[in-house]
Amino acid sequence: MTDCNCKNHTDSSGFTAGLLLGLVTGAASAHFLLNTEKGKELLKNLKENAGDALKDLGDNPALVEKIADLQQTMDKARETINTAAEKVADATESPKHQPKKNFFQRMGSSLRK
Repeated sequence: MTDCNCKNHTDSSGFTAGLLLGLVTGAASAHFLLNTEKGKELLKNLKENAGDALKDLGDNPALVEKIADLQQTMDKARETINTAAEKVADATESPKHQPKKNFFQRMGSSLRK
C-alpha cells in the first residue's frame, strides 16, 4: 500500500484549472447559442458567413495550387507504401507447393511401410 499525502500534491502546470475554465466557458457558450434568441440569431449568422467564407477559399488560386501539390504528395506516398507492402508480402510469403515433411522424413529415414 502506498502512502499518498494529497495535501502536498499540487498541479504546477495549471492543467486542471485550464480544463475547468474551458468546461465552464464551453457550457456557457453552448447555453447562450442554443437557448437565447440573440444566441440563435448569432449562430444563424455564423453559419451563413461560414458558407461564404468557404466559397471564397475555394476561389483562391494559391490555395487550389497548394491542394494540388498536397494531392500529388499523397499519391506518391500511397504508391511508395503499396510498393513496400508488396515487397514485404513477397518476402514473407511461404512456399506454396512444398510437401510438409514429418520429423522422421527430415532426419533421412521414413517409418512408413
